[in-house]
Amino acid sequence: MSPRALSALALVVSGSLRCSGAAPSSPAPTQPPTPTQPPTPTDLLPPECSDDQLSEMYDRYVEPFVSGAVPSSCSQCHMTGIDLSLYAQDTPCQTFACMVELGVVDLEAPTSSGILEQILMGDPSSSVFDVGAEHDAMLEWIEWNVACHEATCGEVESACSAGTGAPSTGQTPIGDCSEQDLLGVFWDSVLVDQGRCTICHTASAAEQGTFGACDTTDDCELSQECLEGLCRSPGPYYAPHMFEADHLLDWSDPDDQQLGMNTMYNIVALGLLDPEVPLSSLLLTKPLLEGFQPTAIEGPGVSMAKIPPGEGVGISHGGTSKFNFGCHDPAECPTSGVVDCRTEIRCGDAPCPDGTACTEAGYCRTVGSYCDETYVRYVRFAEYYAECSGR
Repeated sequence: MSPRALSALALVVSGSLRCSGAAPSSPAPTQPPTPTQPPTPTDLLPPECSDDQLSEMYDRYVEPFVSGAVPSSCSQCHMTGIDLSLYAQDTPCQTFACMVELGVVDLEAPTSSGILEQILMGDPSSSVFDVGAEHDAMLEWIEWNVACHEATCGEVESACSAGTGAPSTGQTPIGDCSEQDLLGVFWDSVLVDQGRCTICHTASAAEQGTFGACDTTDDCELSQECLEGLCRSPGPYYAPHMFEADHLLDWSDPDDQQLGMNTMYNIVALGLLDPEVPLSSLLLTKPLLEGFQPTAIEGPGVSMAKIPPGEGVGISHGGTSKFNFGCHDPAECPTSGVVDCRTEIRCGDAPCPDGTACTEAGYCRTVGSYCDETYVRYVRFAEYYAECSGR
């Protein structure tokens, strides 16, 4: 089972109540609950039910998600929020007991547990998540607990009250915004101009970049590499395929809206958005000209007059920079500057204000500034997402 599949359970664990629309709030206790029955003495436990095995199973299948942040099929349930604190408690024993108490685990029929059904709601065709692997991993953790929970943990009262003593690590990808509103901004900011990304970040790009059989890279042509016995273009092979379509999507088509929704949640779940410092989101910094520091950004829906040093700096992309302001020679490219894509004042309508000049695009913009309309639109979405998240 791949590490990515195993790391996908925390958001699933947290999100199933949201998907089902039955999310009770946890009370806030002053002290964690104490088991009413002591656990079975260690020397009487079956070998597979040891305390060490309990910790190992929890660390393997649950803790990665509680710590924050890995993709899971839950992003495709399209719930209005994800909160890991719904299930994540102070100990593995309390976490499982809470899942039982909330009815998402069926002790009599583990394979029929509600949380497993929620995992299977994920889109099996998604290029980011392995729904089947997530299902199998969670089932393994449930079945171990069905066999060993009583022996290792005893009976836990008020299990769902044990997780409020520490800050929640839950992620709320929607925040205060409606899903449709967030999708609308994503559509108009990102999906309308996804072409620079889809040449690598789609499953179809990986397919189109796959060629004949090989034993070594010497058997391949040009920049191809021998990967898994086939000559492949390395960019589409290594890049995460978060874009679900390689064509321009039609808002009026429900199927296209679903593809757009999946793409948006892929980007959220892959951690490409930073709600605390939106301008430093990987969605912006990876495609940005490497080493470029925006000092201000102006454009439709964006007005950032002064950007703190170190914020939003372009980083290595792994391929070529996409937001490069027309510069392709690193030795000649700018390392900082104002990004100005404003369209309010057309040249000739009136004299350009002080500090601005008429550009080739026909608009008055900051003297010496740069413009990449796609970058500014992506910034607009990152900022809107941060606002939804309560920044």
